Amino acid sequence: MSITKVAAIRYRIIDRCLKDNSQRWNWKDLAEECASEIEEITGHSRKSFSERTIKDDLKQMRSNPGLGYYAPIEYDRSEHTYKYTEKGYSITESPLNAEDIDQLRQVVGIIKQFSGFRYLKSIDTIIHKLSLIVYESRKKLKSVLQLEQSTAVPGTEMLERLYESIDNEKAIQILYQKFEQAPYSTVVSPYLLKEYQNRWYLMAYNHQKKAIRTYGLERIQDLKETFQTYITSTNFDPKEYFRDVIGVTKSFEDPVREIHFKIYGIHIHYVRSRPFHHSQREIETADDYAIFSVELRPNREFEFLVLSYGDFLEILKPKTFRKRIAERIEKTYKLYSK
Repeated sequence: MSITKVAAIRYRIIDRCLKDNSQRWNWKDLAEECASEIEEITGHSRKSFSERTIKDDLKQMRSNPGLGYYAPIEYDRSEHTYKYTEKGYSITESPLNAEDIDQLRQVVGIIKQFSGFRYLKSIDTIIHKLSLIVYESRKKLKSVLQLEQSTAVPGTEMLERLYESIDNEKAIQILYQKFEQAPYSTVVSPYLLKEYQNRWYLMAYNHQKKAIRTYGLERIQDLKETFQTYITSTNFDPKEYFRDVIGVTKSFEDPVREIHFKIYGIHIHYVRSRPFHHSQREIETADDYAIFSVELRPNREFEFLVLSYGDFLEILKPKTFRKRIAERIEKTYKLYSK
């Protein structure tokens, strides 16, 4: 059962109330306490919670296996109140010290940025349990870390179903539409989900083409199971498959080439500290430039990377790739010289 953030906070408030043996708590008392404290936290006033909501909270705290609290909550029928039967029990009981809790709060914040990926089925419950543990400290942390990753990554709604198809080795039929082209249907055996620059891609064996193809998830309009047999790959090793490319595009018609490029100025340090490819070597160094080499298939992702450095990067060889980049630059110049 998915647990909302507000529900997680209510569990913490109810837990604190039931630990207080000096008072008997009926559902109305618990509802008012929750509403009051949540208003204090959020700054938004609200009416008290309903009897159904509070009783469901108590039920979840008692028996929800996803939460794992199994709280010893007892209902007194004569007084219509609730209490813990175990002295000192708390759902937030934890051996963590203050430093651990502070670090855990930061980790929770990081994980939350990735919680949109539904193929991690239990991530939301895990996050809310962690949030509950660290709730004791309400000090608002400064925003000191922002990741490029986003829950709005195109195609994430397909991740869970594709993940399960790969895990269970099930062939699927997809309705796929390339940009500015008509959609078409094809059957594939999915092998790998790969993320590149905030987009997800499926590597799969196309039954009709009899070859591995790459499919952008945001272009998969629909997918469904098929009775066709899943074709297991005996030679698809993701690490080896992508060893000679940058990104996800690979054409075996383009051979691996040794490419030399010159970097100018301060950008030398960027290329040194974050190599373009694992094969990168620095083969010449001067005061105002450095020459590097890589061995790879020059796909469009590599082209875009080269062009992103503007006039700080020059392709030296091979001549064919230098010409290809020059033609792209010339087209760009024409766009701006109109």
